[in-house]
Amino acid sequence: MKEGIINIRKLAALDISLHGWWLITIEFFFGVFGIAAIGLLTLSVNLILGVYVMLLSLNYVPLLIYAALIGNQEKAKREARVELSNLRLYGPKYSFQQLLLFVPFAIIALSILQKFQKR
Repeated sequence: MKEGIINIRKLAALDISLHGWWLITIEFFFGVFGIAAIGLLTLSVNLILGVYVMLLSLNYVPLLIYAALIGNQEKAKREARVELSNLRLYGPKYSFQQLLLFVPFAIIALSILQKFQKR
């Protein structure tokens, strides 16, 4: 893996490798729909916070799509084998970059950018 931002698909694969496909898929599903629902409920109390929370839920859409495309823990382990073999090196970077989930559109933008860079 190059220095810089972790590939979003590998982020999903690493999560699945470490915690299992079902658990991570449920987490990503809740990230999309559960957080959006919380955002809708928050709208009635605070408009800005509600919109922010709803926008955060969009960051989970690419992760949920990647989880569905990866399909199972074995495929995820193959996809994230370099990161898994060097977890001491990539672990802190991986953990820190998960904070990008709190920046609206960050994961979506990175996913699109990384998809076009591969071509």
